[in-house]
Amino acid sequence: MKEIFAQISDLKLHPFSDNDIEIIKEYKPNQVVRCEIHGVKKPRSLLQLRLYWATCGVVAENTENPQWDTKGKVDFQNRVALHFVDPDTVAVRPDGHVVYKYRSIAFRNLQHIEACNYFNRSFKVMADFLGVDDEKLIEMVKER
Repeated sequence: MKEIFAQISDLKLHPFSDNDIEIIKEYKPNQVVRCEIHGVKKPRSLLQLRLYWATCGVVAENTENPQWDTKGKVDFQNRVALHFVDPDTVAVRPDGHVVYKYRSIAFRNLQHIEACNYFNRSFKVMADFLGVDDEKLIEMVKER
C-alpha cells in the first residue's frame, strides 16, 4: 500500500508534492483505487511532520550511539523522552510495574501531535542530544 498526501478542492484530490505526483503516475487513468482519508486543517502540520522525519534521519546520521542510530530509534527516543503515550493502552502488571504503549507519529495523529506542541519539543530533545541549538539542527536538516 502506498501513501500520498493530497489537498481537496472542488471534490477532487490534488497531490501535495512532487513525490506524491510520481506515486500517482504509477496508476492508470480512471483506475479505481481504495483510499483511507485522514485530514488535517493546517497544511503546516504536514510540513512539520516531514521536517520531523527528516530531522530524525539527520540525528541518526550524526551519531554512533546504538540507541539513536536509525530514524526509527530517534523517533522512539523522542516519544519516550516526551512521554507521548496512548492513555487507552496503559497497563499495570501484578508487580506494580506500569507498561506504556507510545502513540504513533503518523498523519492520522497530527491533530493531537500539534495540540501538545510535540514537534517543537522533539526538535529540542534531538538538538540537546547532538549538543546543538534547535535552530541550528533545523538549518542542518534544511541544507540537505
